Amino acid sequence: MKSGLFLLFFMFLLCGSSSAQWSIGARFGGASGVSLKSYSKTGGLNFEFIAARDFDDEVEGFSLTVLGQKFGALSESGKLGAFIGLGETMVFGDDFLLGVSGSIGFDWRIGRIGLQLDWLPTWIFVNKSYFSPINAGVTVRWMFGGPIRSTN
Repeated sequence: MKSGLFLLFFMFLLCGSSSAQWSIGARFGGASGVSLKSYSKTGGLNFEFIAARDFDDEVEGFSLTVLGQKFGALSESGKLGAFIGLGETMVFGDDFLLGVSGSIGFDWRIGRIGLQLDWLPTWIFVNKSYFSPINAGVTVRWMFGGPIRSTN
């Protein structure tokens, strides 16, 4: 089952690569680690991949989260906006845990720097039943590849 979930992760990564601009950076908060995010060039879904250490005592361990997010511009340039999203979270600790995560927050791009403030609650339902509301975070990313584009 674990190898199937990793395959799903890489399929999402490959599907979004041709029509997106990518950024990578650090996420600090309830789950701290590395964030990789795609910004759709066509105004479709943005994808975010988070590999992190989760600090909620109930789901403590290494987590991998895959999210699809819809972005809505709050500025004419499209550099400041809000997003809402949904995805899956896998936790690798003493036990393997799987759940669904929601995301809501703000994203602001200044040149090649992306700043994000979000809340990422997770409901674990495989090998445990638990709701983790603790996961708020701040992410700082570097945009790479191609010209900088707006997402509106």
